[in-house]
Amino acid sequence: DKTFYTTDEYANRAVDWIEKNKSKPFFLYFPFNAQHAPLEAPQKYLDKFTHITDEKRHIFAAMMHGKDLAVGRVLDTLRQNKLEEKTLVFYLADNGGPTASTTSKNDPLRGFKSTTSEGGVRVPFMVQWKGQLPAGKTYDNPVIQLDILPTVVAAAGGQVKPEWNLDGVNLLPYLKGENTGRPHE
Repeated sequence: DKTFYTTDEYANRAVDWIEKNKSKPFFLYFPFNAQHAPLEAPQKYLDKFTHITDEKRHIFAAMMHGKDLAVGRVLDTLRQNKLEEKTLVFYLADNGGPTASTTSKNDPLRGFKSTTSEGGVRVPFMVQWKGQLPAGKTYDNPVIQLDILPTVVAAAGGQVKPEWNLDGVNLLPYLKGENTGRPHE
């Protein structure tokens, strides 16, 4: 179907959902398939990357552009509804960059997606909470997606109970500079 692109539709649904739920606390999980095989992108995104001659890289760039636009639409919706200061946003990708389908490289790191080498586990992991976390800060200590749950619980004013046996930690004190230690070894 040339008129339906999953990434765009996910963005449409997320924006619609935020608009419908903006007056109450909410949790939105917004996963993408955009960076995964099969590599497919609509012509409107492919046309922006005609200078890339490698076919896989061309399509992958178009897919990533579509995903960037989708994330931008969600963030714009939060901004337009004055929800940025009330909304903790996480963005992360799945493990590792390179795969045979994407032809990505993350040199000089070793490994690739699904490996435990540094090139398989280092991924984009970004956090935004306007007015609560410093903008533009780079945090260099190891964190993991398992840290999201305890961080969200703390942001919502709750307490993680020891009997939950969580492996993750609340990142807020680390990101705010209140705790200068490492959340993980």
